[in-house]
Order: sequence, then C-alpha cells, then structure tokens
Amino acid sequence: MATLNEIANILGISKSTVSRVINNDPNVKYATRERVWKVIRELNYKPNIIARSMITGSLPLVLVIVGDMQNHYFSKTFIGIEKVLMGTGYMPVVYNSMYDVAKEKELIQMARDYQFAGMIPMTGVASQELKECIQDVKCPLVFINRKFDDLEFDEIGSDDFDASYKATSELIDNGHRRIAYLSGSKKSSIAETRFRGFCKALEDNGIALDENLVFKGSLDMTSGYELAGKIFNELGIKAICSNNFLMALGVLRYGARNGRTVLKDFEIACCEMVPDLYFDSGMIFVGADLEAIGEKAGKILLKRIAGANDPKHRICFSASKVFNPLKA
Repeated sequence: MATLNEIANILGISKSTVSRVINNDPNVKYATRERVWKVIRELNYKPNIIARSMITGSLPLVLVIVGDMQNHYFSKTFIGIEKVLMGTGYMPVVYNSMYDVAKEKELIQMARDYQFAGMIPMTGVASQELKECIQDVKCPLVFINRKFDDLEFDEIGSDDFDASYKATSELIDNGHRRIAYLSGSKKSSIAETRFRGFCKALEDNGIALDENLVFKGSLDMTSGYELAGKIFNELGIKAICSNNFLMALGVLRYGARNGRTVLKDFEIACCEMVPDLYFDSGMIFVGADLEAIGEKAGKILLKRIAGANDPKHRICFSASKVFNPLKA
C-alpha cells in the first residue's frame, strides 16, 4: 500500500502538506487538495480513519436524511451528492425519515453525538422543533429544499412553485379545465409550495379552485393508486396534477389495472422530474435538474468542512425541464 511519503514525492510537495489535506486543514489551497486526492485515489491509499478522527475531532462521515428513498426526487439528488463526496475521503450515510420530524431529530442528534463531519437533510419538512434541534450542531449543515425565515444555514433547492405552475398550465393548454390535484402532507413545505403553484395556474387561466378536486395523500404510490379510484370512478376526472412522482406512478398503475390508458382516457402531470425509464410513459413532467442540486449541496458542504466562512447561500434551481407528450 502507498505511503504518505510516496504520495508527497509524486506530487513534489511535503509529507506534512499531504497529511493536512487528508485531515482537511482549511489553509491548504483547493487546487492542492484536488491534486492530492487524485493521487490518493490512483494509488488506492487507505488513511487510518480512527487516527484521523482523533486529530480532526470528527469522523469522515456525512449524514444525508431523505424523506423516502423510493422517491425519485431523493434518490436522484443523492446521486449528485455521492458523486461529489466519493473520492474526497468522506462517506455519505443515508437514512429514511419517512417525513417524521421525531425520527429526523433522532438522526441529527446521533450524527452530532458521533461527531459526523457534516449533514445534508433534504426531507422538505420544516418546523420550529427541528430548528431548535440543530442549534447546537457543531458540524456544517447544508439543507436541500428546506427554507428558514432567517438564513442561518446554506439552503439549496428548486423552484417548486414554478414547477407546479408549469405542470398545471400544460394540462390547461391541452384543453382541460377540471383538474384533480394529488397533494402531499402539510408537514412538507415542498408540497405546500407546489399546491400554491397549482392554484395560481388555475387563477391565471380563469379557473376557480374546486376544493372537492384536491386530494390529500401521503406522497407514496399506494396513496396515488387509492386516490385514482375516487378520481376516475366517482368524479369522472380526466386530468390529474400530481405533487410527486410516486403518487403519479400509483395513478398509472391503477389505470393499467383498470383499463384506463394514459393519453387516451386521461392525462397526468407530475410536478418534478421522473426517472429516465418513465420519459415515454405519457406523463407530463416539469422540474429542476435533481442531480445538479445534489452536486451543488455536496460542493458547498465540502467547502464548509474545509473552513470556508463566506456568507450563507440560498440557491434556487429553476424548473427548466418541461415535457408534454402532446407537444413532443
């Protein structure tokens, strides 16, 4: 196995500089750190994690909290995080909170007690209780799609209002005026923002909101499947705007099992990007580049871990990807 001396000799730098890079000394230039980690990967050097943690005071682990890993939104965003972190000496550790604030608090406290190097919570659930929980967290945090009134933390997200507005508008452009909306839990700030986008699109097109066409769900496929039965059989609705992909997938599954064909018998729009496998499913979908969001969060977290103290970021990715099968 390679040694610190061998890495230093290859790069023409001192052994101490290599050691400082491995231990994330913020005074080492970013370009130098990149060069050192490149050689470390090439030589398959394995630093002593326990010894390193005794020097740095933290484990080289990053806690990533997702609402539901089955949801494409979280899994695709995590790919971006992982792409940035892997090869830098940090290992992402992923946990599902299932949108449970109590569980999320427990996970954050665990990472604090075990002295994780950083955290990226991205469940979309915001509460005063959770904010109080993170006040005494010493490691850097970068939030994805969670906004606090005061900018105490770095926040990366997408324009969920615009995504929902555009998704609803696509259905209206296709000739629909009675549109059912599959909503998410009130715990989720993302779900609430997307609902406001839906309402605004109706308003701007002279369509009054019908509360009877708003269906509360639990952001999973089972919920979408069950609600589809009510929408199709009891109300005869032929257009649906879904808060997220899993609920939309539930609608598609219900249709396939009950003789209702998408585009022929009904249309459905999703307020976020869908997996590549479903690009030709007949769904309308609108959203931001999820992998890019994850990459940005990972890069900011690494800089914070390295000691960057520039002003906190609040970055919003636009819902630039729009697909309507009737316009393709």
